[in-house]
Order: sequence, then structure tokens, then C-alpha cells
Amino acid sequence: MTYLWRGIFLGILSKLRLESWIAIMVTLMVCFTRLSMAAGQIFYGIAILLSIIYIWKHRRELYVPFYVKKYSKSLVVMLLLLLPSAILTNNIAVGLPEFINVWLWRIPVFFIIALCIRDKKTLFTMLAVFFVDFGIDNLVAFYQHFSGMTDRGWGFGSSVLSISGLMVMLVPIFCVILLDKEFPNYVKAAALWALGCVGFGMYGNQSRGSWLFNMILIPIVSLPYLIKRFVYVVAVLAALGGVIWGFSTQPQYVTRFESITNTTTDGSNLGRFDVWTSSINMFKDHPLTGVGIGQWRTKYEESYRLPSENQHLYHAHNNFIQLLGEVGILGLLGVLIFFSTIIIDNFVTWLKKRDPYSLCSMIAVVSYVFVFGQVEYTLDNSSGMRIMYFMLATMLQLRDCLLYTSDAADD
Repeated sequence: MTYLWRGIFLGILSKLRLESWIAIMVTLMVCFTRLSMAAGQIFYGIAILLSIIYIWKHRRELYVPFYVKKYSKSLVVMLLLLLPSAILTNNIAVGLPEFINVWLWRIPVFFIIALCIRDKKTLFTMLAVFFVDFGIDNLVAFYQHFSGMTDRGWGFGSSVLSISGLMVMLVPIFCVILLDKEFPNYVKAAALWALGCVGFGMYGNQSRGSWLFNMILIPIVSLPYLIKRFVYVVAVLAALGGVIWGFSTQPQYVTRFESITNTTTDGSNLGRFDVWTSSINMFKDHPLTGVGIGQWRTKYEESYRLPSENQHLYHAHNNFIQLLGEVGILGLLGVLIFFSTIIIDNFVTWLKKRDPYSLCSMIAVVSYVFVFGQVEYTLDNSSGMRIMYFMLATMLQLRDCLLYTSDAADD
């Protein structure tokens, strides 16, 4: 019997296409990267290896989407503008490896999906599996807080703000998926599950940023759908009102939410102000290339930390202020060019086609890099950035399939 089941299992595995294996490895990577960085890296490495084999095998007929060519150009510009901060500052032994780790190693997942996975059902399944996993992640964060294990749950990861940033990125996308008819029911079910779990996760995580930004982003991304159907207006307002009411009945959460505007006694806010000042001082002293990639914290502790900042923060808790101090105006310009290219391309396409995939792609970058990036250095979060690139590439591939089908139908 054992040999029979082994034969069946091996038979199934042998019938899987290389594209399917790549999809499985990428999905396992995004599901495990927060739970176990080592496991995530193993799945990531296998996915990269398989994608190289796939690209070589299909090198003569490989389809390269137009957006890949467009984004690749801006990516090269970004890397060229960041490189001086890695090699021309005081410590190239630190700068170059960190440059590779932060700006090169995390983006291959985007190209793996864009070049190797084109089946719509596969792409939808990848999204659904990850959404179920993220829902469990949030339930863990809730349990960690509810059980008294910690004041603020962090879920599978190790940082309370890591899961908060993902909430801000994914919750608006869940809303689009639930409101748009383009997504199949099983993806909608997975998004609904994840959205419900995020409610518990936000309760356990207690991130003021996730509360505030989601309260702003949800109505904005839902607006194009709400103006079409009144029932959607009622559903979204009822859900949002229920969440706000639930939090407002808990005095400790009301107090924490009100602390967002506290600039006199709240230690978290004051620490951010101090570290922002220090990072700007770094920029004033090193305007072109900053203090060097990977050298921000060393320079901060050596020369720039203010006496009033006693938390010894690891970074500036802001993507753009951090970049000013670490990579200067050149590096910041490169990063803005790259991400602005993605946002503008998707915004223009969405205006023309009103497709949900361009909207979700735009949401992923705007919410994670530009919105939550105002209160956290999200660009340095390895798992978060890979998840963002996973969401971006998956949505863009679905968009490409939609536009290709639409163009074919017009012909």
C-alpha cells in the first residue's frame, strides 16, 4: 500500500508543469517568509533556480510583457543612482552587500512571476492561498495579545510594525477584490476570510498607523464601486462603522488612537521626531550620497543621535527621511523614479480601462511604500517588500491577460 501511494504521489508530481512548480515555490515563499526566514529563503532560491531553467528552456519564444520592459528601465536608473552610496562612502564592505540584499535580492520574485507564470487560474490560486495564510497570521497576532503573551501581537513575524504595514497594503486590495466582478468566487472568499481576520489582527496589533490609514484608504479605493451601486455603499459604511464602533467602546484603544496627535508626551511620536531630525542632519552633511547604504545606524549612534532620543532606534521610521540620510539626493531620486513609474503606469491604465488589476497594483505600491512608509522604514523589510512585489507582479500578470484577451476580441 505504501508503494501504491508513493507511486500515485510521484505520478502527480511528474505531471506538473515547470510553470506550476515555480508558482508553488513562489507561493510557499510568501507564505513562509514571515514565519521562517530560512524556509522562505529556501523556497525563494528554488523558485529562482526553476525560473532560470524555464527562461532558458523558452528563450526563443519567451513572452516579455511590455510593463516588464518599462519597469526594468526605471529599475536600472534606480540602481545606478543608488550604487554610489554603496561604493563611494566610507565602508564598501558594508555598503555593497547591503546594496545587493536590499535593492537586488528582493525583486526577483517580480520577474519570476512576470516571465514564467501566465495562467490566470494559477495566478488566482496563488493569491487565494496567500490570503488564507495572511488571515491565519492575523489570528496569531490577536491570540498573542488576547492571551497576555504580549501587549502588541506581531503574528508570524518578529516586528509589530511588519504586519501593520501588510495590513495597510492588503486591506484596500481585499476591498477591491470583494467589490469587483473580475475576481472568481474562491478568491473573493479568501479575501473575505483575510479581511475578517485582519479585524482581529488590528485589535491585537494595536498599530495606530494601520487603524488610521485603513480608515482613509478603504473609502477612497471603494469609491469607484460605491457610486455605481447603493448596496455597496451601505455594506462598506456598515462594516467600517462597525469596526469604528467596536474600537470606540474600548477606552484603552480610544486613548491609543488619540495619542496619534500627541506631540508633547508620547514617547513613540517624540522618538520619531528626534530620529527624523538626525537623519536630516546626516543629509545636510552628506547631501549627494548620504552616509552610505547599510551605515545609517552606525553613523547615527556615533555622531547624530540626539540626547533626548533614548530608544536607540534602528532606522528613521520613514522611508524618505531614511533615504535622505542614507543614500542622499541621488539615491532618493532613483527610488522615486522607479516607484513613480509603476504608479503612473497603473494609474494611466486604470483611467483608460477601469480594470481592478491596475488599481490593486497601484494600491500595493502607494500604500506600502508611500503611505505606511511615512511612519515606518518599509523598504528595509525583506518579507514585506517581497510580498509587495508578489502582489504587484500577480496583479500585473492578470492585467496583461485581461488586456491581451480584450485586444484579441477587438481584432
